[in-house]
Amino acid sequence: MMKKQWPCLVWGTVKLGRTTQLRTPVHTLPSDTEAERLVLQMVALGIRAFDTAPAYGASETRLGVTAEPHISISTKAGETHEQGQSHFDFSAEGVKQSLARSQARLKREQLDLVYLHVHDNDLEILEHTEAWTTLLEAKEAGVMTHIGLSGKSPEAARWALKHHTDALMVPWNQKDQSHTDILDEAAARNVKIFVKKGLNSGELSASASLQWMLEDSRIHAVVVGSLSLKHMQENLEVARAVRPNQC
Repeated sequence: MMKKQWPCLVWGTVKLGRTTQLRTPVHTLPSDTEAERLVLQMVALGIRAFDTAPAYGASETRLGVTAEPHISISTKAGETHEQGQSHFDFSAEGVKQSLARSQARLKREQLDLVYLHVHDNDLEILEHTEAWTTLLEAKEAGVMTHIGLSGKSPEAARWALKHHTDALMVPWNQKDQSHTDILDEAAARNVKIFVKKGLNSGELSASASLQWMLEDSRIHAVVVGSLSLKHMQENLEVARAVRPNQC
């Protein structure tokens, strides 16, 4: 169970550190100086939660340079992205090393929230590797405050609900509602739902979609990735209009 309430709008930072193998339109990777300025501008705008991952290239390092201690940051374990290719390691040692690297990059002794980062074969990975047990043990040891699953299938999400997850990051939008039952089950267990792909990689109207999602009490927060301050300000205005006490 997550004791801490996160802001209802989370800035997704994949574009801050990576350009390849993304569903979104091609973009230019910000320089270190541009990235630092952008993070500070997001904080000044009022964004108080960031989502990152080792699979997001330089994103963790860039957040570690600039993110203030009061900013909530979620990261992930299981996938890295180097030289334009994704690599996966769900072994106990691989997960432990990933957590240690994230602590160093983010400059945080204790991580806020760590998701197991899985895509295809997510249920098989949960059932037949040491990754999930390793995350639970790391949480018990104080490496992170909460753990979650960022997966693909409802079946994997349901497995995580039965195995002590604090949060789920699930795809959910007006076109993809395959996790409907999961939202209900998570609410019953007081497990927080963080939505990814809420705008269907930019194919849906941001303001209307964001309002629609945040009006659903089963959803704790929505992750939106954009390098545009203007777009994030518009998103924040919508979020605050719907949930003024959370955003």
